[in-house]
Amino acid sequence: MHPAPVSGSVRVPLTGCDAFFLALEDLMRSGGQGRNVGLTVLELGEGFDACALAGAVRRFSLTHPLSQAKLERAWLFGVPRWRTPRILRPDAVSVTEHPSGTSVTALCRNLLAGNGERCFELHHVRGERGTTVVARWSHLLFDGRGAELAFQELAGWAQTPPCGEAVPVASWGEPFTPPAGIAARWRATRAFVRRHYELKPPDFQSLGGPRPQPGRSEFRVMGFSLGETRQIQQRASRLTGGIFQMPYFFAAVARAHAAVFRLRGVEPVSYVSPVPIQSRSTKDRHPIFQNQVTVLHFKLPAPVVRGFEEAVAAVHSQFAAAVREGVETSAAMVLWWMRRMPPALYRRFLQRDTGGQMVSFFQSHTGEFLAGLRDFCGARIENGWHIPAVSQPPGSGIFFSEREGRLSATISWHEGVMTRQEVDQMEQSLRADLLGVEGPPAFQPAGLA
Repeated sequence: MHPAPVSGSVRVPLTGCDAFFLALEDLMRSGGQGRNVGLTVLELGEGFDACALAGAVRRFSLTHPLSQAKLERAWLFGVPRWRTPRILRPDAVSVTEHPSGTSVTALCRNLLAGNGERCFELHHVRGERGTTVVARWSHLLFDGRGAELAFQELAGWAQTPPCGEAVPVASWGEPFTPPAGIAARWRATRAFVRRHYELKPPDFQSLGGPRPQPGRSEFRVMGFSLGETRQIQQRASRLTGGIFQMPYFFAAVARAHAAVFRLRGVEPVSYVSPVPIQSRSTKDRHPIFQNQVTVLHFKLPAPVVRGFEEAVAAVHSQFAAAVREGVETSAAMVLWWMRRMPPALYRRFLQRDTGGQMVSFFQSHTGEFLAGLRDFCGARIENGWHIPAVSQPPGSGIFFSEREGRLSATISWHEGVMTRQEVDQMEQSLRADLLGVEGPPAFQPAGLA
């Protein structure tokens, strides 16, 4: 896709997944949980050029109208839209330099907890051996892949002096094209609706429970070495056939949550979670903005989750059935219709059929992190990952990416949902399953030892 130039103010309707995240943002804000944001973290070597980043960010602001758009709520059942300003500001995307030695972990926690209205902002901290750059972005406007594409664009402009005035472009759009005609669009929802009722009754649980609680987002980033990542890839290929490894990571995440429930002396009847399916190809550089995904839901009964290989096989089988039945396209069509539902009503709809839980957990694997990009603003990219905030419910999630053969996993949870002991248990279970090794002895809950 080569985005077309735009002139003046434009109105851009939300995609189906944008509207879903708008409902989550409504849930989070009304419950005192902050905003639905994500962080993207880049660890850089020596040579970072802050002036080059400032120039690139200025050009980004003047090129992408959606970076400074305002959300227009619709009346009744109209589709919400982004409205861009007629004249773009060069400082719409902010850059903040923090004192050398600032704790990056503390900075990330503060950014997740903040309520700033900017859709995209960057922060950088110089350390002893390099610089860390942290971007904070609104999940209403970006998905993880879109945030990486924004970094790729910034990196290109940092290397190339501007030539002439910046030209605003339309780097946005629907991730799929709905069929023509109302009747065809309604029929297209049937496969998803059948799958929705297969996931009922609401016999699953989330670690956070159904009642929203105020608080901030917490996180822990797990890093895997080159050797460990090769071991994980080989094991995943053996259990999945090597083509599509999502079932491998889904099963590991489900079992990591089951390990925490066991620590509490609880075993839910099943585990249900959505998997985002990316619509961009790996080589696409646009669109940068809006959530270019649809979702598939998977359900694992507790007896299946007790065995890792059985869980992988079950998710693989469900995915194959979803492909045969066209559930992915049908889910996109349902999300397209749901855009017209007011956010407060939307989130009540999400909670109504699930006893308030919505899902068991969130999870995703965004693939190769900044694929093909070696340097950023004069410094080599040593590593990078995403840190999403999570709403409560469900209150927890695990998110993967890979940079130059090294896997990263971010465990995210809502404040109060898990104790540090439970996070340790989740990490141990995840590491043992991914690597196929026996983990250390499980923690014993107080009073049950």
